[in-house]
Amino acid sequence: MSGILYVVATPIGNLGDITKRALEILESVDIIACENRDRHIKLLNHYNIKKRLIEYSPANEKNSSRGIVKLLLEGKNIALVSDAGAPGLSDPGAVLVEEARRNSVKIVPVPGASALTTLLSVSGLPFKRTVFIGFLPKSPGHIEKELKLYKDFNGAVVFFANQRHVKKILELINKIFGNVDVIIGREMTKMNEEYIEDNVLSLIEKGFDERGEFTILIYNRLKK
Repeated sequence: MSGILYVVATPIGNLGDITKRALEILESVDIIACENRDRHIKLLNHYNIKKRLIEYSPANEKNSSRGIVKLLLEGKNIALVSDAGAPGLSDPGAVLVEEARRNSVKIVPVPGASALTTLLSVSGLPFKRTVFIGFLPKSPGHIEKELKLYKDFNGAVVFFANQRHVKKILELINKIFGNVDVIIGREMTKMNEEYIEDNVLSLIEKGFDERGEFTILIYNRLKK
């Protein structure tokens, strides 16, 4: 019999946000497949978990996925984790899950922390429809092209932003959507956690701390 691939969500910042079930899985599996060994070892050391680690990344994901599936087919139980949040959700992992499914390996999700649901839960906005883009492209031209796809979407548009581009992104939001409401989650669940809510022009004019990791929500109510 083949082993089980557990797709395990890990904290997006605060190590205390890992679930009891996730810890039990990490303690019980034979191997942990992680995106970044140095980052994941901090979590394991915090909970005194000692396991064999296999590192994978976008650069070697296809090749390492084949090797991991080979171990699964030999009967090893493996936990797949990303640096933060759920694997495959704007992080590496989807290739491995697809390869495992093609080989009829049992796949078990272990849900947990998510930057997307964290920001939505504290938004307080009366939306019923949400689009999640993930990470935006790096160049302003490609960012503008991506955001224009959702110009006529009546609801919330959520995405991750790099700190180097966050101010430019707000300027592009104003250009494409107009002066819409925006909620920014900065360094969510971490020591310097901050939530900023305002219309986009006001945010651009007043400024804010541009350091850290950002999740941005655009609330676009189209005038009918």
